[in-house]
Amino acid sequence: GAPDLRSMVLEASFLCIDNSDYMRNGDHAPSRMEAQLDAVNLLSGAKTQSNPENVVGLLSTAGRGVEVQVALTGDVGQVLSLSHGIKIGGNANLSAGIQVAQLSLKHRQNKNQRQRIIVFVGSPVQEEEAALVKLGKKLKKNSVAMDIINFGEEAENAAKLEALLNAVNSDDNSHLVTVPPGPHVLSDILLSSPIVQGEDGAGAAMAGMGGGGGEG
Repeated sequence: GAPDLRSMVLEASFLCIDNSDYMRNGDHAPSRMEAQLDAVNLLSGAKTQSNPENVVGLLSTAGRGVEVQVALTGDVGQVLSLSHGIKIGGNANLSAGIQVAQLSLKHRQNKNQRQRIIVFVGSPVQEEEAALVKLGKKLKKNSVAMDIINFGEEAENAAKLEALLNAVNSDDNSHLVTVPPGPHVLSDILLSSPIVQGEDGAGAAMAGMGGGGGEG
């Protein structure tokens, strides 16, 4: 039926993961890095299940510099296998990561795909708030939505990330999910968040599991 088409958002999403030295911390079991990779698996699966024409890409923001690990692809397996080879080290460069992601999305093959950047922030944000706001406004102007996952250093980063969210947010297309410290499973929190549930709360992941049925 026609109503289903509305929830079949056609989207290209770029995931930016934090692979800085902070990812060794064990406050999110088994480590921040492992918790983050589980969440990457969940999100890339949910995105590609909600629409077979969706694509996801993956980059890392620390190490020797921002590095695209997986170019935009519809093959989740590629994202899963390559994400586990990412080395931990150095400091995350959030704004550089966002800029590389935006450029990758801009050059996506299917221009009908909406653009979304999903950033994991698990270490102190180095940028000034004003620089992030400027970046957020630029994304908004280019119709790029953003989801921000704030974990690990969530209290320290809250104000800056809220400012970034407010700059990029357009008609509630962007979200900030703050994961408090403690025995929380990152992917569980994301599962019930708007990032996975989508704007209409239908639950892209669930639709892929059972309600799909529409081949071709």
